[in-house]
Amino acid sequence: MKNVFVMICMSLFAMSCGSETTPDAQTDENLPCGIVECTANLSDENLSDPETSGDSKADTQGVISAILRLSADGEIDTDDVREIFDETGRRVSRKEMDEIRTGVIEATTYEVGTEALNLASELALRSNLTEAEGDLILKGESFAGTKIPGEVQVLLLKARLQGAEVYDVNEVDDDGEQVWSPYPATTLPTGNMTFKYTEITPESIQADMDDVDAEYQQITGTETVIHSSGQEYEQATYKDGQGGTGNILAHYDEAYHPDIFARGRSGQKWANNVAILSDGTIHCLPASRRSLAQDFILTNPHLSRGKHMMYNGHLDIREGVVVGIEMSGRLSKLAAKGKARFIDPVELLKAWGFEVSSNVTLRYGNTSDGVPVQKDGVILE
Repeated sequence: MKNVFVMICMSLFAMSCGSETTPDAQTDENLPCGIVECTANLSDENLSDPETSGDSKADTQGVISAILRLSADGEIDTDDVREIFDETGRRVSRKEMDEIRTGVIEATTYEVGTEALNLASELALRSNLTEAEGDLILKGESFAGTKIPGEVQVLLLKARLQGAEVYDVNEVDDDGEQVWSPYPATTLPTGNMTFKYTEITPESIQADMDDVDAEYQQITGTETVIHSSGQEYEQATYKDGQGGTGNILAHYDEAYHPDIFARGRSGQKWANNVAILSDGTIHCLPASRRSLAQDFILTNPHLSRGKHMMYNGHLDIREGVVVGIEMSGRLSKLAAKGKARFIDPVELLKAWGFEVSSNVTLRYGNTSDGVPVQKDGVILE
């Protein structure tokens, strides 16, 4: 089945800079982060569990019954595949996907034609996504226009067939509470938050290291400044920097940033806040952690920009080599308790071709609930 699986996968897929408004040009009611309080230290203790509809034995019975009924003639065709997916309703749960994977993709006691297998794989990739996202993923193109490597496409399908989540970070429960993160996702893909600027690939890291002539402002600290209203606030200070580093390292402050394209103290172009989007691409926040709007300190959810996520946490890279990967606290708790299943970021980094240090292992963040178990492209409970 392994060769067939790979065949199915492969057959499916044959910096803009904006001007910034200065503090004095804004009204007191609309002052940017840093001049007004903008802390991002929110708690995730009271967040709800994600929707679990379809995860009980009773909820998966529709899919199981459909597979048994439609395979009774010894074959499952494309019409049968559509009917099976229709049984999942509005959202395909991970347990429903388990049944589809076992009963269609890995079927051994009846025939599943090539067209039916391809359709099942396509619908698995499209499941729980917008039509536009699904179209791009099947085209093999990232939201930034990058060609997605075949190894990544194969892993993405494998993970989705294993029930890996694609989630909307702005999803709320019946009480209006955020489900996946306490932080907002409000930023548009403009300025230093375009998909092209934040997308991380081995090529973009290498290009940064090779760019010895790159000139930029480098964050050195903060200073006290007086606003036109007489209000004192902290503002980032800079020095002239030159030469890329290939570093992705942590940066956090609550100051106002005159230059949102400034690099961090170690010359890093990107902060270590990372997200994996539904197209299988890896994105990191700009080092300043401010967008054109400067309404918040940017956090991982801001990387969604209207797209679904598969993972978020922290990624550390030094001189082009991955030296650390951590899962966010909220997702860590969901994974450890078996409430949700996520794509394996270490395997994805390797599929993209990143150099990963031999001592790197995935870490859970802000929880002591066990050790992550990684298998078949996903993080298991």
